Amino acid sequence: MKFRNYILMSVLIILLLPSIWYLFANGFIITDDGDWMIIRFSAFYQALRDGQFPVRFLGRLNFGYGYPVANFLYPGFMYLAVPFKIMGLSFVDSIKLIIGLFMVGSGLFTFLWLRKLFDDWSSLFASLFYVYVPYHLFDLTKRGSVGELLSLTVFPFVIWQIERGSIALMSIGIALLIISHNTLAILFLPIVLSYMGLLIYASKKRREMLKKYLTTVILGLGMSAFFWVPAVLELPLTVFYHTKISDYTRYFADFNLIGISTLLIFAAGGVAFIKNKDLIKNHRLTLIFFGLGVLSIFFASSLSSFLWSVLPVSFIQFPFRFLSVTIVCAAFVFAFVNSQIPLKFRIVFGLTIVVLTIFLSKNYLMPKEFSLRDDSFYSTNEATTTVQDEYMPIWVKAKPQSHFNDKVTIARGEGSVGNISYNSKKISFNYLSDVPSVVRISTIYYPGWTAESNVGEKAIFYDNEQGLMDVKLTSADKKITLVFGEIPSRYLGDAISALAFVWMFTLVFKDRLLVQFKT
Repeated sequence: MKFRNYILMSVLIILLLPSIWYLFANGFIITDDGDWMIIRFSAFYQALRDGQFPVRFLGRLNFGYGYPVANFLYPGFMYLAVPFKIMGLSFVDSIKLIIGLFMVGSGLFTFLWLRKLFDDWSSLFASLFYVYVPYHLFDLTKRGSVGELLSLTVFPFVIWQIERGSIALMSIGIALLIISHNTLAILFLPIVLSYMGLLIYASKKRREMLKKYLTTVILGLGMSAFFWVPAVLELPLTVFYHTKISDYTRYFADFNLIGISTLLIFAAGGVAFIKNKDLIKNHRLTLIFFGLGVLSIFFASSLSSFLWSVLPVSFIQFPFRFLSVTIVCAAFVFAFVNSQIPLKFRIVFGLTIVVLTIFLSKNYLMPKEFSLRDDSFYSTNEATTTVQDEYMPIWVKAKPQSHFNDKVTIARGEGSVGNISYNSKKISFNYLSDVPSVVRISTIYYPGWTAESNVGEKAIFYDNEQGLMDVKLTSADKKITLVFGEIPSRYLGDAISALAFVWMFTLVFKDRLLVQFKT
């Protein structure tokens, strides 16, 4: 049986490779966000090397004035790419490699999840559909949204672990889901909780399962708290709530992006339920995915335009993002429908849907535009990597338009500065003056920056149009050092994460001892 498993998974991986063929080509595909993802990762890696952990403030971005984007925006893919960069890969190749792993992994985890519920052929075809469906490839080759690709990989992994009952891997999966992509975490977590709830309802050991799943959710939230706790508590410090990031009316999913094969799957599912009423009682999980899938298509399409004036548009941004839910639900319904067909027709139907899906996705499967940029383009780029600089601190009234001339200058008074050294975590310089002066550092202030001189701690002021850091110095001050670190909201998140990791490893250790004892 194990040999058969390996054969099936090997065949699936081979069949998934065409979805990432372009990753083996020279250069990087031109997408909406792809270059930004590499630029942000390069700045993230630089901040990590500078000593930030967790990484929050990317000092190179925003024309070198710094930007706290990593404190708010899905850092998951960047943490996962770091080991490959350490191994010697370029920034481009590191991102290309994790994209390839995400795409293949999404299909593999979908197969392993569905195989717990359906037959091999139905699970295989559904997992191929999941990867080759238009929206998934649209995310890959048109949008270049690495965070969304990671979410679409982690979600089936989490559900697979729920079916397996692994507390540790379920917890890790939930934590990864939260740091994979802000919006998709909000869309997917209720589905995860509903899935758990239905299993609890159907179980004869409800209290035991409730305890297990509650532990899992707490651990997942806890391990990711280092990110989401400060992100939630500090978001009011930014212009996010006051920024219109996109015009949602331009981003409804059209018929081609939804896909004819997706609509056929839901139509077939509807017919199956109508023809056999017993299926509604015996396949409640399928019915839930069917309903969620239809609802997600509604919200992704212009049919729901009248509701978007009351939806959290600034957070969801693009209606087509609901198709992330659609393709998960469609894959499940596809496996269900295919499993209801007599065995002799099962392969024909499944193969027909998959071939049709790939044909409909051909424009996204065959990208033609590549950029042949040297790695230095990404490692020196100073863009903010966000659409409207929506995580800019609210005290910044005039955003930088170009790189600064000097990192440290005398803003008021007289004196000189020298021996200037700086990175994303630490700024130091020597100061010499006989009169009190105000020194301006060309870094945007964000909570966590502290200043100290040879005579003691110094206050940081930032009541200027650019929100830059000002420090008042006297003739006694000679050596000044500014350091970026954690503040109470971040310490809280870090402490929760540390406790959650300790708890998880304790549970894993106990489980291993229990298994050994039973053996």
